[in-house]
Amino acid sequence: MTRSFRVLGFVVLTAASLALIAQSRPSESSQADGLSIARAYMKGMETGSLDELDKLFLPDGQSSILENASNEGSWEHYRDHHLKPEMEAASNFKVNVTDETETRFDSTVLVRQVGTFSMEIKGELRKYRMAVTYLIVDHAGTPKIAHIHWSSRPERK
Repeated sequence: MTRSFRVLGFVVLTAASLALIAQSRPSESSQADGLSIARAYMKGMETGSLDELDKLFLPDGQSSILENASNEGSWEHYRDHHLKPEMEAASNFKVNVTDETETRFDSTVLVRQVGTFSMEIKGELRKYRMAVTYLIVDHAGTPKIAHIHWSSRPERK
């Protein structure tokens, strides 16, 4: 009878271990290309669609934003107090990404984009260099932006 209990115990432990391994693997949707999330962010910036941008971020203040060495707080705070007024004051926002990479850590993805952007403010075209880093995580099987660090400065003339 002890042999039966050992075999049964082994079977139960093996089944439980396999179930835990299956749960810890990222779902197929969380394996989405991190670059596609970063590119969707830049497209949303160009179109000015805050609703589309909202869909890319973790909900309920879980995402954070750093911009030019400043803590901008959550995505929602940054969107409402920084980005929205900036979008209302500017037009023709255009992005040119010249280099981008993706590094995967299990179900977390680090994306880096370097390039330029431009926009018009009061009829004046302003051009900037930029470097943007995204941390994209699995949220209930869906890739979401957990953090962005945006760094920019005016282009040299």
